[in-house]
Amino acid sequence: MRMRKELLLVLLALGSMPMQALPADDAQLKRGRLLFMQCRACHDTEPSEAQKVGPNLHGIMGRAAAKGSEYAFSESLASSDIVWTAETLDRWIERPSALIPGTTMVFAGITSSEDRAALVAFLEHATASSESAKRR
Repeated sequence: MRMRKELLLVLLALGSMPMQALPADDAQLKRGRLLFMQCRACHDTEPSEAQKVGPNLHGIMGRAAAKGSEYAFSESLASSDIVWTAETLDRWIERPSALIPGTTMVFAGITSSEDRAALVAFLEHATASSESAKRR
């Protein structure tokens, strides 16, 4: 019964996600979008003034960590010199507290390198600043 309830919640969450155009054969982006469901409670990928528990991720690629948002970042993240790239996001998603000790992000991380690669690919696509970049 519990598993059925969790499956229903997953399906409801999928149905409420904005459906951006993804290449039909790009399984990695589809996997990344599915993995992002665990991030949605705290983060958005579309431009928005509203903040959730975590900062909005729109336009994150190439941006310095803890910049470009009114979000109240931890001192440790704000004082870091990290710029968000595929490589730094991969390390962050693997275990945020290992990359930035003292971060306030409550997330244990994703150990699977394939899942992290899929999530990073999705984030690169979904948080792109221009519509043309999203169509790639």
